[in-house]
Amino acid sequence: MSAIATPSARPVAAPAAGTEHRPNPALRPHGLMRILNGLPNLIVFTLLGGVLYLGHHTGWKLPKLSALMGTTAVSADDWCSEHLVPESQCVECKPELFPKGKPFGFCREHGVAECVIHHPELAQTKESPQLPKYDTTKAIRLMARPENNSRNTMHTRRVQFTSAESVTKSGIDVDVVQERPMTDAITANGELRFNPTRVAHLSARVPGTVAFVFKAIGDTVQPGDTLAIVDAALVGQAKSQLLHATVQVKLKHNAALRMRGLTNTGAIAQKSLIEAEGDLQEAEVSLISARQSLTNLGFEIPSTFENADPKQIAENLRFLGIPKSLMESLPSTTSTANLIPVKAPFGGVVVSSEVVAGEVVDTTKSLFTVADPRTLWLTLNVPQEGAKYVKSGLKVRFRTDDGGPEILGQITWISPSIDEQTRTLRVRVVVANADGKLRDNTFGSGQIVLREEPNAVVVPREAVQSIADAHFVFVRDKNYFDKSAPKVFHVRQVRIGAKDDQFVELLAGVLPGEVIATKGSAVLLAQLQRSNLGAGCACHDH
Repeated sequence: MSAIATPSARPVAAPAAGTEHRPNPALRPHGLMRILNGLPNLIVFTLLGGVLYLGHHTGWKLPKLSALMGTTAVSADDWCSEHLVPESQCVECKPELFPKGKPFGFCREHGVAECVIHHPELAQTKESPQLPKYDTTKAIRLMARPENNSRNTMHTRRVQFTSAESVTKSGIDVDVVQERPMTDAITANGELRFNPTRVAHLSARVPGTVAFVFKAIGDTVQPGDTLAIVDAALVGQAKSQLLHATVQVKLKHNAALRMRGLTNTGAIAQKSLIEAEGDLQEAEVSLISARQSLTNLGFEIPSTFENADPKQIAENLRFLGIPKSLMESLPSTTSTANLIPVKAPFGGVVVSSEVVAGEVVDTTKSLFTVADPRTLWLTLNVPQEGAKYVKSGLKVRFRTDDGGPEILGQITWISPSIDEQTRTLRVRVVVANADGKLRDNTFGSGQIVLREEPNAVVVPREAVQSIADAHFVFVRDKNYFDKSAPKVFHVRQVRIGAKDDQFVELLAGVLPGEVIATKGSAVLLAQLQRSNLGAGCACHDH
């Protein structure tokens, strides 16, 4: 059977005799590697080609948010890519679907656009709007407040969602504008110290040796209590001088009496009487000087002291100034007249004791420190920017760093100058400490109360959003739950007042009862800013 030849079939020439068979160079291993190395570039260019093709046929538009969020698909011809809602429902692109009210402009009194206080008809509540129960204008003027730029127009915008479900999926929570107590205050660091006018650093009035110690650290003392007794030679000398002067006055007095009697009878000349009376006056001056010396040392000398006989005077001088209760506790061998007590000038507590019996001391050594803890001084260091608001009599709240109870007081003194080092103003508050629970040298933080408002209009702090020149909240439309109503949040300029850890007072911009976006409100602000970046609504190009 003969073979059938095809038109393309060609005879294959046999290798010439004597020639060696060699493989095709294109099929060598290094050629195959070049092909494999070029595959990634081939894949990249293929993908780029696909992107160019899709971009050309889709108008270079990103997938719609509804497709990414898994919401109901919307026709490509009915989607506003700027506001992320169907074009047929977009109230920003088609204002006739949801007409805006009459604009009222910027309120200079409250510092917000479209002031809901002056125009309560703007409030998004179905009930009668409730105005603030306090003078918000006065509160605004109390201190410097964040301001809004009167030229900012973001309040004219609205943020729309396709449905209530899309609001929930976007992570947005809402809350009702409410009333609660708020406080405007200046925060300042402070320190509690003993009242320096009720702190005594006690030392011996004259050099000597500590003979007895009766009080230690922590002991409570009453005014005049003896803390210790010092044996001082100068005290003995002063007592001896007083004793001598007392005896001399008596002698000179008796001599003058005799001379006066003799002079009256003519027994002696008048000159002798004059000399006797002169001697008496000198003795009296010496007595006064001796009494004063002991008084300067803190001794109290009775006015009838000189009436006793010299022996009794000497006995009285020996334990002068020492209470009888302590005299009974002294050793019976104590016979020196050099003793001088160290006494508490007022009631309080011994907070320091630097002495032991037998120690030699002088007037420069502090033996005891006694403090009256019933009142303390709180010194607050007010930042310079808040100094202009500080006035005498303002209420102060202070809490120590250890988390103790709140301390209340009033400003009683304001420094006339700013501290050069810290650039702060020192103010003083006298704090009662009857129970003794407050401690000296305690640090903490205080608030100088400028205003307390029991019915402040407040929102959660996360509800307020800010840009460079204005502050906003997002107020839910009052017809939000009506079936045919668009799901809209109105942009509302607000004026910020007092703050605490959870809430911020809005002095203007909202009314109690309105519903505002809280958690997720930053998403609404981001949508507004995204829309502002666009060149216009994409639906206008259709």
